[in-house]
Amino acid sequence: MTEIMFRRHLVLGAAAALHTHGAAAGAPANARLFARRSENLLVLLLDEKPVHVFRAAFGREHGHKQIRDDARTPVGDYMVFPARRSARWKWFHAIDYPNARDVASGRRRGLSREALGDEIGIHGHGGWPPTDLVASHGMSWNWTAGCISVNDVEIEVVREFIVRPMPIRIEG
Repeated sequence: MTEIMFRRHLVLGAAAALHTHGAAAGAPANARLFARRSENLLVLLLDEKPVHVFRAAFGREHGHKQIRDDARTPVGDYMVFPARRSARWKWFHAIDYPNARDVASGRRRGLSREALGDEIGIHGHGGWPPTDLVASHGMSWNWTAGCISVNDVEIEVVREFIVRPMPIRIEG
């Protein structure tokens, strides 16, 4: 993606785009996601144009995920999958971390696939962080164990958008 500065907004016509290419018809092939940790953004794109831009929380620690429980969000190109219900997070969209590139990198460092971690995805807040922490730190406070989190209203929009596996690029 070329350098594009995103601001939190809902692009007019996005609802029409989602209804035109809604869940019944499946998401169009030109749909994808983009996440940028440095700006705390999750962007839903159609034809490389943002249709939804959300403030998002990422892993607590900076840098590319290296090992299980390092509280980092993976960086790179991945696939994200349709939602499954989550008792804790409302909805959970799994990301294919570790992918083949991550596994190869881990093996070069003497790590097994299991040592790299798993269960990375996009999810709602599920009541965390508490309202008082959000008020004091703002929504750009990175608190997850490595996932990308939007609020529980926004995860519904994300769920309607991701109706088939689709690409996501995650930048640091």
